[in-house]
Amino acid sequence: STSEKATFYRRCMCHLDKILLRYSSTMVAVTTWLLFYFLTSSVFTAEAFGVRLTRTATRLYSVEEQDIQYEVDCNANNIQRRAFLEAVSLTGMAVVTGQSAQAFEVDPDRDISSGNFDCLLDLPPITPGCVRLYLCRHGQTENNRLRKMQGARVDPEINKNGYEQAERLGMAVGRLREADSLHAPTLVAHSKLLRAKETSAILADAANSSLKANQEPMRIYGEVSSLGEVDFGNLDGKDVNSAKSVMMSTFASWATGDIDKRAGGEGDSGREVLERCVQAIETLSQEVAASSTPKVSMLAVSHSTYLRILLSLVSDASLAESVLWKINNGSINVVDVNISGKQRLVTAKSGIFGGLKRNNDLQLAMPECHLIRRNEVRHLDGMEV
Repeated sequence: STSEKATFYRRCMCHLDKILLRYSSTMVAVTTWLLFYFLTSSVFTAEAFGVRLTRTATRLYSVEEQDIQYEVDCNANNIQRRAFLEAVSLTGMAVVTGQSAQAFEVDPDRDISSGNFDCLLDLPPITPGCVRLYLCRHGQTENNRLRKMQGARVDPEINKNGYEQAERLGMAVGRLREADSLHAPTLVAHSKLLRAKETSAILADAANSSLKANQEPMRIYGEVSSLGEVDFGNLDGKDVNSAKSVMMSTFASWATGDIDKRAGGEGDSGREVLERCVQAIETLSQEVAASSTPKVSMLAVSHSTYLRILLSLVSDASLAESVLWKINNGSINVVDVNISGKQRLVTAKSGIFGGLKRNNDLQLAMPECHLIRRNEVRHLDGMEV
């Protein structure tokens, strides 16, 4: 029967999954895994964990105080899974038809209908002369739940809740593409970290599940290194509560102009993060503008602290204010970037430093940007995480 065949295929997939994780360095294994995925349509996810996290859809410039939840990690040495994803990434612009190998099978009968997947349909038109960037935070990792610092030095996979967040994110993008295929994104970029790669693959697959005939599928653009999370130095892996005072001190220094201070003593400086943010904005917007096919938008998966700083930069809002912004796992932020030559110069007098002249020599030219929406999470409605 069909159900018996499906069960058989899934069991085979479980065994094949284990084999591929061990011998993932060869393209033969990757090709076999992808081919078998076509036959079985099995979907896997990471380990299940019960998680609770409050989320709200925050519109432009709204601010809510919160306990700052930096990203966390408990699986920094996940070399085999990382090698597998890196091997898969060699396929470049190939259409995403399946996820990275995960630790267990997702329940195909689970109900995720509670999300408001029309949440992107009420966005305003793209600002004239601009392209639109959908900047998303990756799905939840287990260390997000454990509230440990998770910067650029730790590289965990997403957990079961993170898988569903990524899937819901893809469904929201898919709904946008159904309503407006001309302006919806078809390319997905991500940072070099595993949690961003996995989220990208899962959301692209979910978006493509509602693909119409002759509609361009969502494709993985690949890694954009400038999208990486802030390097928290020796704070990485520590409990958030024990590291909070040091990080708050670092942000206070950056917000008052001391942008050369390093996080955790040996991590990123504020100047380096700001420069990477501008680099990412330029890379993504130029890719859209240079496309051989008509495109006006692109999606990228990044990280919470990095996104707070980037959104502060594009809206010229105070870095001190951005510390309080919620950027939830699986959330969507929307920025319009000018590609017609309009630029602005970020200096020591800019709004990110409170509009007061600060003692630094920052001269950072960037495209004119418009923050359209921050921390959109209505697609995650009903999730108990």
